[in-house]
Amino acid sequence: MTVRRRLFRAAAGSLTVLACGLLAACDSTAHSTPTAAAGTTAPSPTPSVKTLPPSQLCTVLTTGVAQRIVPDARLAARVGPNKGSAPDVCDYTSADGRSTLSLTPASRTYAAELSAAHDLSANPSSAGMRDVQVDAVDALGRQAFRETAYQTQSKQQLTFVVWNAGSRNWVMTYATAASTSAAPATVSDDKVVEAARSITAKLPTGK
Repeated sequence: MTVRRRLFRAAAGSLTVLACGLLAACDSTAHSTPTAAAGTTAPSPTPSVKTLPPSQLCTVLTTGVAQRIVPDARLAARVGPNKGSAPDVCDYTSADGRSTLSLTPASRTYAAELSAAHDLSANPSSAGMRDVQVDAVDALGRQAFRETAYQTQSKQQLTFVVWNAGSRNWVMTYATAASTSAAPATVSDDKVVEAARSITAKLPTGK
């Protein structure tokens, strides 16, 4: 399900913040476990979290740019996976954790991303979505589109801006908690497009 993979990427920032909150600290130091007294069962050790340096993409999607969309944006910790390589993503979250903004290379070709967006628009309920709209965007890279949707399970309004710049494709994702009745976005979707335009010249060009 290619569309869902993109949605999971959109939720990465929220999941990172949640993990940090549950563990009370985002560092790579394992917590020590007290020695169990005789006749008692030792508590399960608190799992450690491996955090990584911010992606180089954060020199492009800076805090200043992120705050145009999320006024109190702060850089989210990048958590390393147990297996495999960490995704190349620059991720910001609001102070209350209700909004996230991220930048990542697209995992597919531009044509495949656009096709997936139109497939979702035609059948949004298959991914737990509604109010899906896909619009072409002018003056952003070689070609670009904006996809907006409401995710019913997470109750989030989502905006994806997908564009081709040079030899690479990029995705900027804005997600914010929204009312189930009206599901309004807290910022104009145009601001997400404007942010994408403002960083395009600084994006890495190599694969």
